[in-house]
Amino acid sequence: MMGILVTGHGHFPTGILSAVALVAGWPDHTVGIDFVEGQSPEDLKNSMEKAMESLEGDEILILADLLGGTPFKMGAAIKAENPDRKIKVIAGVNMAALVEAVFSRSLYDLEELAAALIQSGKDGLADLDQLENEFGEPEFEDGL
Repeated sequence: MMGILVTGHGHFPTGILSAVALVAGWPDHTVGIDFVEGQSPEDLKNSMEKAMESLEGDEILILADLLGGTPFKMGAAIKAENPDRKIKVIAGVNMAALVEAVFSRSLYDLEELAAALIQSGKDGLADLDQLENEFGEPEFEDGL
């Protein structure tokens, strides 16, 4: 199974995984690596590499919080240093994208999954005022 590593600033990674677990149970082959105050970029990279060792499979999806941030840069460095492994690094993860990644990874290869979760992440952003139907009521499904 494809491994998923979520990384980002503060406790965003473990927090977003906690939210997914609340909704759908803790996802297998998925780990969150926080980048906390006082930690160096090299410390973060080492933690990410160690976590990747625990993820089974040849494909690893690294989801970072911000494009250009240290967690994203460390994911890019790991990808560059491991040309023999299938690693995809995506920035801007949100809950919609993470849920897509966790539950659809068995349906896609790494490239297809990346495209699907990027679309889900975009679709997951919505303005309540834009969701109203002809009756003036928001259109969305019941809560999870």
